[in-house]
Amino acid sequence: MGAATLRAVKLSRYAVRCRAPLWARGGQAQTLLGYFLPVTGQALAPSLPGVARHEIRLDGEDRVVVFEAAPERAVEQVRPLEGAVVHLFHGLAGSSDSNYVRLTASVMRWAGAHVVAYNHRGQGAGAGLARGFYHSGSDLDLFASVAAARARHPGSPQLAIGFSLSANTVLLGAARRKEHPGLPDAIVAVNPPALLSVAVRRMERGFNRVYDRNFVVGMREALRVRRDLGWVGEDLVIPGGASVRTADELVTAPMAGYPDAEAYYADCSSAPRWHAVELPAVVLSAADDPFIAAEDLTGATPGPRMLVHVEPTGGHLGYLSSASPPVPGGSPRRWLGGALLHYAVELRRALG
Repeated sequence: MGAATLRAVKLSRYAVRCRAPLWARGGQAQTLLGYFLPVTGQALAPSLPGVARHEIRLDGEDRVVVFEAAPERAVEQVRPLEGAVVHLFHGLAGSSDSNYVRLTASVMRWAGAHVVAYNHRGQGAGAGLARGFYHSGSDLDLFASVAAARARHPGSPQLAIGFSLSANTVLLGAARRKEHPGLPDAIVAVNPPALLSVAVRRMERGFNRVYDRNFVVGMREALRVRRDLGWVGEDLVIPGGASVRTADELVTAPMAGYPDAEAYYADCSSAPRWHAVELPAVVLSAADDPFIAAEDLTGATPGPRMLVHVEPTGGHLGYLSSASPPVPGGSPRRWLGGALLHYAVELRRALG
């Protein structure tokens, strides 16, 4: 489809409001309860019907693992994502087993899509398969998975949904690799830390240290696995009590080829590059996200086919709501499933 036709398509904003219940008021409650409360949807694994495991080879000998799930056999007549492939990219220290991935996979499969749930280097089912570390500039890793899915499903539209760190990564990749064979056809970026330095600085304040510490625990475990395999030296250490900024300074930045954390943050923040994103894209976040401020997103210049939706409440990947309508395959009180289904359908429409 030509650029002029795509520009003529206006993405409609999801009209249903996320109305926080009394027990989940505020960004901190939304974030924590969204993380701990169970969701509908099993973790994808080859033991489940219609699920296949694929290994994607990256640079060197590194491999990542993805799980591809066929659409659910449903009685509904309307399957608005029939024939589409939806890629789900998890956040820092997550995996294809993260609850927001499981929730979204269930909704997209009920809507008729093939779902590819990705595990970053060394994460989830890919533990022990990658020497390298993933980071917010790992767009080529994500695009390798998209390119492999294109080969398995030629002619199918490829939609990428990135969460948190990966949300920033897919936007960054779309801005700087416009002709890459693994570039998805459309993007939804959920709670992207689009200004990395600002986001990690907020995580060092007050109660946000809880999230900061949780991320560092995951980073330290990934480092331990590689040390046990003899892939990194004893001198590469994340000290106890370190923040994400310190871990990035000592490990992430040097492993990614940057002189320090600030250079890494500057080069891998997507917000200054949004204007260069030419494909249809939706940025979805919440005004009460504890460490991603709304102005970080609304202050950026969006691409010509980008919609920025900042919901008043939802925290960081929480979006618990007392009034969300039922969504096939979705979880009760989880507003995010309906919002992502709406935007996936809108982007499919924009692509023809």
